Amino acid sequence: MKPTRLLRCLFAAFVGIVIAGCGGGGDAGSTPQPAVINSVRLQSDAGDFVGQGKSYDYTNRNAVLAVTATGGLLTVSVTGDEQWSASFQVPSTMSQLQVGSYNNVSRHPFHNPSVGGLSWSGQGRGCNTLQGSFSIDSVSYVNGNLTSIGLRFEQRCDGSASALRGQITWSANDVSQPPGAVNPPPANLWQPSPGATPSAGNYVYLASESGDFIGLGGQYLYTPATATFSVAANGGHLRFTSGGSETWFGDFQTMSGYSRLQTGYYADLQRYPFHNPTKGGLSWTGEGRGCNTLNGWFVVDNVSYSNDVLSAIELRFEQRCDGAAQALRGKIRWVK
Repeated sequence: MKPTRLLRCLFAAFVGIVIAGCGGGGDAGSTPQPAVINSVRLQSDAGDFVGQGKSYDYTNRNAVLAVTATGGLLTVSVTGDEQWSASFQVPSTMSQLQVGSYNNVSRHPFHNPSVGGLSWSGQGRGCNTLQGSFSIDSVSYVNGNLTSIGLRFEQRCDGSASALRGQITWSANDVSQPPGAVNPPPANLWQPSPGATPSAGNYVYLASESGDFIGLGGQYLYTPATATFSVAANGGHLRFTSGGSETWFGDFQTMSGYSRLQTGYYADLQRYPFHNPTKGGLSWTGEGRGCNTLNGWFVVDNVSYSNDVLSAIELRFEQRCDGAAQALRGKIRWVK
């Protein structure tokens, strides 16, 4: 560090001014960067409205983490079992994100531009007003594009003493993705009773427990003699329609990063299309009935493609609507 720069940094620290050149940032050189695992970690005090007093931990393996820098504004989104969005704005005198601490900030975008702002919200909850701070511990750009950032923040909503705190670590070099389907599937998962389904040919079989809202406690078996089946596969999404004396619609979505359905077990699923993209999604509806929310699983026992077009699939599933204990279970076998 040149003497004049050293004096400038010491003076800036003394008077509380943030100057990025004293701590890093700017365009990165050719020096190899250490491996970074992208993560967002949140810790909410009891009484904090946004985080509800809970802790949350996300990586590329259990959520989609999106980070974008536009001038001095950083936006972050988390799409996982929960969904969050955030913004961090440095003072208007800065043209890009810079290392430093930004204190006494208020809610973005209603903040004082000369001070900076922040906002963390999600799950239908956000602050009306807030007081907080954030620190950019590291930041790098290549050709003006953000390539990595390390940031910590704290916010208190509407004059509350309870805080939400978080830490963000992100690098464009982290290309990790969710794990695929579990294969072989657990042996104890539901199977139709012996003799309940045909030994050959296409069919849909549904078994609904008493109290299940979708199937109304009934059992249903459809074959080409009693129903028309329609199958549409697009990437990792399967849309199955059965039209007969009743009409049913099934959606089965693999996890993000996979362009085809693969054999194996897809667990801990939420309602498609409002699911965690790193786990996949599921929805079986029909006769004017559907779940508001659901949890469930599906298993692809067999699947084949011809010239990238789905040609056959055998699939089992289980879903429970809206926290109910009663399940709807089903099995599909289809060959083009």
